Amino acid sequence: MSLSLDIVKRYPGFTLDVALEAGDERIALLGASGCGKSCTLRCIAGVERPDEGRIEVNGVTFFDSELGIDLSPQQRKCALLFQSYQLFPNMTVLDNVRAGMDPALPADRQRADARRFLTIFGMDRFADRFPARLSGGQQQRVALARMLAARPGILMFDEPFSALDAYLKSALEQNLLDVFSVVRRTVLYVSHDIDEACRLTERIAVMHDGRIEETGTASDIVERPQTLATLRLTGCKNTSPARKVGDCEVEALDWGMTFDVGRPVPDDVSYLGIRANYFHTDRERAGGARGRNSYDLRVARVSDSRFERLVLLDVPRADAPSRLQWRLRKVGVPEADLPHEGDVLPMHFDASRIHLVCR
Repeated sequence: MSLSLDIVKRYPGFTLDVALEAGDERIALLGASGCGKSCTLRCIAGVERPDEGRIEVNGVTFFDSELGIDLSPQQRKCALLFQSYQLFPNMTVLDNVRAGMDPALPADRQRADARRFLTIFGMDRFADRFPARLSGGQQQRVALARMLAARPGILMFDEPFSALDAYLKSALEQNLLDVFSVVRRTVLYVSHDIDEACRLTERIAVMHDGRIEETGTASDIVERPQTLATLRLTGCKNTSPARKVGDCEVEALDWGMTFDVGRPVPDDVSYLGIRANYFHTDRERAGGARGRNSYDLRVARVSDSRFERLVLLDVPRADAPSRLQWRLRKVGVPEADLPHEGDVLPMHFDASRIHLVCR
């Protein structure tokens, strides 16, 4: 199984220009809304036609602008699951799953296969119901069963779990991973959630403004991001324009802070990023001399989630456009030992955990 994609699609005020090669692997298209993720899937499926380029799946040319090839969606035999499940309301659950199967298969074989796929997602007991009598989560599972029963050459998911509650989403993700473990083929998974992409895919392609900016494993793009877009999409809450001020020193222009990163700073460095859980209080320094990459910062605000406290810290620059965000676990920590509004904390920033990008 394989995918070779190199297309251009022009829209008013926006151009999709995407090149991607994939084998038997699960790849996430990670990007903000409007960056071209869904458009890419629609072009592969034949729902939209690129202006130029080529699409090949498993050795079959779906589209080639130079050769005049443009297979219909039916000829492409792709599986594309949207946020809306698009079940046929006048068909039972069983018949919805059968709808995507090869019509040449005997009816008994279709029914047996449909029930097998429904069983994978715990929906076999609803085989005779109509979609209107199912919850949103149940409809989602039927749509997944129908998708897999069609035995497509490529599987494509367009943020299919975005409307589900956390518990059901987690259960369905595990169902999918079970299926992926035995069905080896190219999977494209659209998401704007880095954690979801990490859980479900083996490689991540970061999209920004119609292009793929970089690809790599989850650890590649989280630990070694190459662009500002990747920094932000991988959850880095603290970013600032930056400039080189020494061989190993860089200034965060938005914050009025200078850091020694312990390695050569590129001459064309453009941005600096520090993740919200990548720095800490320097309790040993409290009341003492300031060390390298250490600053006394005032707590401007705190807010709590179930397991963490989010702390907003004022930075040295008086007219700073933003504050630093710091996250720390609060489970098992006495309230008196947690940061509070108005505290001035000795904060230390580890040199090895400061990200530098040049674009």
